[in-house]
Amino acid sequence: MRKTWVKRENIYYKPFYKQKSKMFLLGVFLLGIVFIIYQAFSINQLPSASTPWSFEGTMQGLRKKHMEMIKSLGRKQSDGYDDGGGGGDGALSLDNNEEEDSIKIIRGIRLYDYDSYKPNFDGNFRCLDGSKEVSFKRVNDDFCDCLSDGSDEPSTNACAKGRFYCKYQKRHITGRGVDVYVPSSRINDGICDCCDGSDEWLTITCKNKCT
Repeated sequence: MRKTWVKRENIYYKPFYKQKSKMFLLGVFLLGIVFIIYQAFSINQLPSASTPWSFEGTMQGLRKKHMEMIKSLGRKQSDGYDDGGGGGDGALSLDNNEEEDSIKIIRGIRLYDYDSYKPNFDGNFRCLDGSKEVSFKRVNDDFCDCLSDGSDEPSTNACAKGRFYCKYQKRHITGRGVDVYVPSSRINDGICDCCDGSDEWLTITCKNKCT
């Protein structure tokens, strides 16, 4: 008698949903479609740079938000002075054209740490590394309280480990970039270290050489 060989899959039919490889590929395909739809929806929600009214509305919203933040600040942030001024408590205005809409922060800090330089519910300031908590009145009092990072003296050279962040920070449109800073010991030493000269405001006037 002649034997006939027949493949196993032709004898035992295996349903599609039990074929793991095909189901895996189908799941990846469906997941990719969902991701593309989500990305398209997210892009449509972003303000268009080609429409001036949308950009203007976004800026008005940011200014309104910053004005609300200013009202909650302590005296050290609200009583500031312009770039060319001297003395005071180390506050710096970012917008000199419109005084009522200006955003004032402590000189020498990062915008990333803006909220950290506000008094907490107890009226204190916590060092950025969390090692110590002191009264907010001791910020920029020319005495180093946060010895580990010198964050309580951003506008003075009292702390050996302090950092002074230049006002000009080059950033990509996505917000990426490296923070530009100089040691606090170089503040008001008569040498322009920051390209915008923001580290010298008492002794000399530096030219803005930022490109």
